[in-house]
Amino acid sequence: SRGALLLGAPAAIAVMALLAGGRWRWIGVGVLIAVALAFAVLLSGAAQPLLTGTRFGNALDLQRGTGFFRLNLWQSALNMWRDHPLLGVGPDNFLYAYRSFYILPAAWQEPNLSHPHNLLLDFAARLGALGLIVGVGLTIGYGMLVKRTLPVNRPLAVGCAGLLAAMLAHGLVDHSFFLVELAHAFMLTAGVMATIAVQERPGRSG
Repeated sequence: SRGALLLGAPAAIAVMALLAGGRWRWIGVGVLIAVALAFAVLLSGAAQPLLTGTRFGNALDLQRGTGFFRLNLWQSALNMWRDHPLLGVGPDNFLYAYRSFYILPAAWQEPNLSHPHNLLLDFAARLGALGLIVGVGLTIGYGMLVKRTLPVNRPLAVGCAGLLAAMLAHGLVDHSFFLVELAHAFMLTAGVMATIAVQERPGRSG
């Protein structure tokens, strides 16, 4: 997806390169600088003539393209959360609530959206404030596992850090957790790191 190309992949590469150290660290810095410059050009509108009519140009079009529908969708998700602040509309109920009650008139052309294309709004709209707290806790916990794994299995920790970075960056504009394969990858790697952390605990034998 465009979100993966523009956000997910660069974030993963940058984080993994920075954690890998040595010469890789400079690659990470270079990726961050390149992404920052690319977004500066895109936001300035200088590249718009070249992107007009392309998928990337459509994504940046806030008047009628994908960007326009994203803004309307995010507003609908906020409205959904505002009406169901504690528990949300329930797992897998976003589609039905959205197209039945919360779709904005300007976004009538895309009624069959099953998620809000944003990680924070996904947790909030589906599971409410309590679910959002759980989501933040899962993310922090995963980061702590990466930190604990880094001294004992650096390649695994670097790869998992890249996974987390890609998830968070891609989650700004698209699905990032509430798909079976995405949640499975997150939980599986967290479990592997947790197992290693237990095995490497001081005083543990066998």
